[in-house]
Amino acid sequence: MPPLRPIPMPRTPLQALFSHPLEPVLHLSRARLVALGLIYLIVHLSAWLVYTQVAPQPYDSLALRLAAALGALPLFLFDPDEVAESPGARAYVLLYLALAGPVLQVWLYLMNGGTDPRVLALCLVALLMYVITDWRYATAMLVLAFAGGLLFGAGTDRLPAALAREHGFMVGLSWLCGLLLGLSSAQQDRQRQQATMNALGVMAHELRTPLASMGLLVESLRDNGESPQARRSGQRLEGLMRNLHQQIDTQIVNAQLLVLRRGDERIAARALIADAIDSFPFRAEAERRAVALAPGPDFHFLGTRRLFTQVVHNLLRNALVALRQHKGTPEPGDITLATDVRGGQGVMEIRDRGPGIPRSLQRSVFRPFVSTADTHSNGLGLAFCQNTVRVNRGRLSLRSSEAGTTFVITLPLDEGRRGG
Repeated sequence: MPPLRPIPMPRTPLQALFSHPLEPVLHLSRARLVALGLIYLIVHLSAWLVYTQVAPQPYDSLALRLAAALGALPLFLFDPDEVAESPGARAYVLLYLALAGPVLQVWLYLMNGGTDPRVLALCLVALLMYVITDWRYATAMLVLAFAGGLLFGAGTDRLPAALAREHGFMVGLSWLCGLLLGLSSAQQDRQRQQATMNALGVMAHELRTPLASMGLLVESLRDNGESPQARRSGQRLEGLMRNLHQQIDTQIVNAQLLVLRRGDERIAARALIADAIDSFPFRAEAERRAVALAPGPDFHFLGTRRLFTQVVHNLLRNALVALRQHKGTPEPGDITLATDVRGGQGVMEIRDRGPGIPRSLQRSVFRPFVSTADTHSNGLGLAFCQNTVRVNRGRLSLRSSEAGTTFVITLPLDEGRRGG
C-alpha cells in the first residue's frame, strides 16, 4: 500500500461542515456557469431599465450596471475544471460574484437612501448567495459587503437611523434564512457521501476474509501443481487475486477519507506501463491482444509505483468496458498506450477506439460517483486516478469523440532527466 496520512475526522457536525471541500459555484458544471452568466447579464441590464424608466429610483448608474453585466461574460467561457482547479479562474468568479452581487446592492441601497425596492434587493441577495456558492464563501462575501456598507453609511446622512434599524432586521432575517439553507444543503451532501463511503468501506473489509481463503488455495495450486498448466493457472489466479486486493485497497482509501502522500520512487514510465499490462486481469486472450504499447521516448517521474500501476489498470479497464459495450470483443489496435515528452513534461496516454464519452459528461467524469458505464460502477475509479496524479504534481485530462477516447497523464520529469 502507498503511504497514507489520515485526515483527522470531524468530531462535531460543525467541524464536519467546515471540513467539506470549498466550491466556488455549487454543483459546478458548464450549464450552471452559463446560466449564472445569463442571470447576472440580464438582471443588471433589465434592472437599470426598470429603476430608471419604469419605477425610477433616486440613483442608479449605467456605468456600474454595464460593468456588472459585462463582467459576466467570462462565465460563458470558463471551463468547469478551470474554475475548480485554477486559482486565477476561481478568484475571478468569487470576486465577480461578490462585487456584482452584495457589494453593488449595498452601494445602491445606501445611495438611494434605503428605498423599499433597494432593501428588497438586499434581502434577495442575502438569500441567493447561499444558492449560488458555498455557504462559507457566501457568508464571507456578505460580511465584507455589509461591513463596508456600515463604514460608508456611518460617514453620511443618507440613511436615517430608525430606517437603518428596521431594514437591518429585515436583511438580517433574510441572511439567517440563507445561512440555514446553505448549512442544511451542505450537511445533506456530506451525509449522503459519508453513507456511500461507509458502505464501500464495510463491503471492502468484508471481502478480505473470503479472498484470504482463496489465496491459500491459489498458493497451493501454484506451488504443488503436477502439470505446467496447473502451475500457470495458479500464477494466473494469483495475479487476479492481487488485482482484487488492489481494488479493495482503493475502495478503503476512498471510504476512510485518506489522503495519499506524494510518492518518492523514481519510476520509468514505459516499464510501469509494460508491467501494468502484464499484471492486468484480462478476461480473454483477445483482450490482451487488443492492447499495445506504442514506441516512444521513455521518461522518469517521482511517485508511488503501486499506486500508478492501479491508475493504469483503472484507465485500461475503462477502455475495455467501453469497447465491450461498443463492439463486443475488442480487436488488435483498439487500445494503445504511449509515452512522450512534451514541453519539459512526461506524458502517458491511453487511447481506445470506443464510442467516446458524451460531451455532456466529459466535464464530470472525474468527480466521485459519476460513471459513464452502463454496467454497475461506483464511479470512484477516475476520481481516484485524478487524485493520485494530482498529488504527484501532475494532471489527468481527456479528449473524446465518436472515434474514441484518450486519457492523458502529464507529469513533471524527475529533475528534467529523460530515460533511455
